[in-house]
Amino acid sequence: MNSVQTQVVLLAVLLLAVATGNASSTRLLADVGSRPYAISVQRNGVHVAGGALINQRWALTAAHCVSLGGGQESYPVRSFLVRAGSIQRLAGGQLLALSQIVLHSGYSGSGSVENDLALLQLASPLILNANSQPIALASALPAVGSQITFVGWGSSLPDGALSHRLQVATRQSISAEACQQSLYLSHEDLLCLVPESVAAGETSGLCTGDAGSPAIYNNQLVGIASFFVAGCGTEQPDGYVDVTKHLDWIAETSA
Repeated sequence: MNSVQTQVVLLAVLLLAVATGNASSTRLLADVGSRPYAISVQRNGVHVAGGALINQRWALTAAHCVSLGGGQESYPVRSFLVRAGSIQRLAGGQLLALSQIVLHSGYSGSGSVENDLALLQLASPLILNANSQPIALASALPAVGSQITFVGWGSSLPDGALSHRLQVATRQSISAEACQQSLYLSHEDLLCLVPESVAAGETSGLCTGDAGSPAIYNNQLVGIASFFVAGCGTEQPDGYVDVTKHLDWIAETSA
C-alpha cells in the first residue's frame, strides 16, 4: 500500500470510527469562568467544533470542521456563529457572527490531517469579562510526559450525545517518534496525547464533537484537537495540531 492509500485508509478510521464497549468517562465538568478562552463553533445552529479565543477578534479551530466537504474552501461564513463566555453549549455568554474564515494555507483538504487549522474572525470584537478572555499561545511544547488538559463539548462516552456543559480532561504527551510509530503519520505539526492509564477501562480522550478544542499546558495553548483513532478514549493516541509550529501563520493572519 502506498503512502497516499495509507493516509486515505487511516483517515477513514480516524473520522468514521465508532466505538463499542463499556468505557466510563473520566471527564470533569468545567466551572464557570475557569476556561474563558473556550468556544463552541456552530453552523446553522448546530455545534460542529470547539475552539479557542486568541484575541478579541480571532479564534482558532480545526480546518476540517469548517471546510466544505473536507476541501480547501470553507462553508459560507454567514452560516456560522461562535458562542463564547459560557460553559453551556446552548445558552449564555456571547453569540457572535463571523466575518471571515481563513483555512491554513498548507491545509490540503481531501482527508489530510496536516495543517488542520482555521482562524475565525469575529464580526465584532469580543467583550472581555471574567468569562471571556483570550489565551496565550505557547512558544514551545512542554517536555514529553507532561500532563496536558483539553476542554470540549464532545461526547463523554462512545455513541453518547454531546455534552451540554463544557468538560475538562487530562492527557499525557508522548514523543513524536512514538506517535509516528503508532499512527503511521510523520508530519511535523502532529502532537499526540495518550491516557495516563486505560487499565480501568476509563476514557478521557477525544470523542465526537471535540475536534477544534484546545489543548492547554501552563495556561497556554499548545494544540488544537484534530482526530481520534478507533473510537473514543482508547489506548491509541489522540491527534492534535501542534500550535507552536504555526505561530508565524497565526500572527500574520490575525494581525
